[in-house]
Amino acid sequence: MDIGQIDTIRRRLKHAWTPFFGRFGKLTPVQVETIPTILDGTNVVVASPTATGKTEAVVAPVAEQFLSEKWEGLSVLYIVPTRALANDTLSRVKGPLDDLGIAIALKHGDKPYFSVRRLPNFLIITPESLDSLVCRRPEVFSTLQTVILDEIHLLDNTYRGDQLRFLLRRLERLVMGKTFSVHLLSATLSEPSEIAQRYVDQFEVIKISERRRVDYYLLTSFKEVYHLVKKKGWKKLLCFCNMRESVETISSELALLWHPYPVVAHHGSLSRRVREEAETVMKESDVAACVATSTLEVGIDIGDIDLIVLAEIPWSISSLLQRIGRGNRREDIIHVVAIVSTEEERKLAKEMLEVAAAGALPTELYEPDKSVVIQQIFSFLYQNPQGVDEAEILELLSPFGAYEVKVILEYLRTKGWIDYRARRWSASTKLMDWGEKGRIHSNIPDEKDYRVVDVDSGKKIGNIAGVFDEVFALGGKVWQVVSVESNTIRVRHLKGKAPAALFKRRKNFGAFYYLLPPSCRNTSVAKIKQSVV
Repeated sequence: MDIGQIDTIRRRLKHAWTPFFGRFGKLTPVQVETIPTILDGTNVVVASPTATGKTEAVVAPVAEQFLSEKWEGLSVLYIVPTRALANDTLSRVKGPLDDLGIAIALKHGDKPYFSVRRLPNFLIITPESLDSLVCRRPEVFSTLQTVILDEIHLLDNTYRGDQLRFLLRRLERLVMGKTFSVHLLSATLSEPSEIAQRYVDQFEVIKISERRRVDYYLLTSFKEVYHLVKKKGWKKLLCFCNMRESVETISSELALLWHPYPVVAHHGSLSRRVREEAETVMKESDVAACVATSTLEVGIDIGDIDLIVLAEIPWSISSLLQRIGRGNRREDIIHVVAIVSTEEERKLAKEMLEVAAAGALPTELYEPDKSVVIQQIFSFLYQNPQGVDEAEILELLSPFGAYEVKVILEYLRTKGWIDYRARRWSASTKLMDWGEKGRIHSNIPDEKDYRVVDVDSGKKIGNIAGVFDEVFALGGKVWQVVSVESNTIRVRHLKGKAPAALFKRRKNFGAFYYLLPPSCRNTSVAKIKQSVV
């Protein structure tokens, strides 16, 4: 690394160098490439492996711009796909930003409060919370200068990514004729330029390839994994599953083998407290194991991991790369075990791991989710109760084509959701009522589920769905049902074994898909993915 480059960057980061990099005194390759580009005023698309310092590579120069250009008010939106990543990002950047006098806040489902009187300068937020804020407090975005889209691969080519595309268009209308920068971050992007074009017009791609060797084993049981771990002297395992039920079943099985060392579970149906406790155990324990879904594919800090275990073959090469990328950051080699039970699974796992070792990423066909047209019409009209000219709606939703949008608008009118008078569309009373209840901001399909609460501590453990047994596993522990009241199951910890609880699945299309005219519904199977986090 060129010492002259580092010195130049240090001088350019007049305010931000010490808070962000002072204790390290050096930069990673992605930081060397990214920081000057952002300081020069260019949008960036950063594709770099997990744990290479992407967050600081973008936040540090943006913080420098904030101070040197004397930004005021809510200036930076940092948009993340999950609440867990939002919390982890806050813990990483709050200290340096506090040192610089830049106020930072969170807004997501677990942290819904937002003070308009004391606006933060830097807001970490999910797409759904951003949609709500755009509708209810559009005036707070008049000072916006920068939008950062983290782990964009988890949003792109989904109904959430499509929603985000249109939220960016709506933000453009709220910045009073100014423009704002847009920076994208991801560890795995097959076609960075193609993906970026969906969110920003002008940009520079910064791609850092990290070709670490992949040392993999194909085993048939966790007993074999246990013996391998003992032989190699490995201490910390991260085991990935595709399904939440698998996490519960495997964490119980692994706990027996791993005793007396801790085994924790991590997935989206567990409460924030339980997930954060699992993350703390992994960071602070010398010997530990964690069984997780894709919630830990993203860059949440859980310390260094000796071995990645693929309990189930990932849905895609991209997911595989994310998972194995979490392993063994101290060395130039990643240790991976794939559990296989058939010859077909063995062959598939071997082929996928060979592709991953070669650093290849397949290109995914982009197919927009039309359910977002419904969601954005509802959200946009709720934001503008006085009504909106048809041309403005057509311009906002232009990527879907004027004809199809007009067909959808007319269909919604016949169903009583929207009204049309004097070439202006407006929300019906029914739609405004939905908006008041907050039912229009999320396009994530919802299903009936139950809160599970420990009667002894009074603390929430997580959420389950569907039919449940009297005794079930959740959060890596076994629970017995004490009572069921409405949507709350009260349980007590029980020693022993039990089947995993059932969890709700994310459907292939957005929540508003059912409101589309039959002629506009997409029957293609190209996009069908099962997403369980």
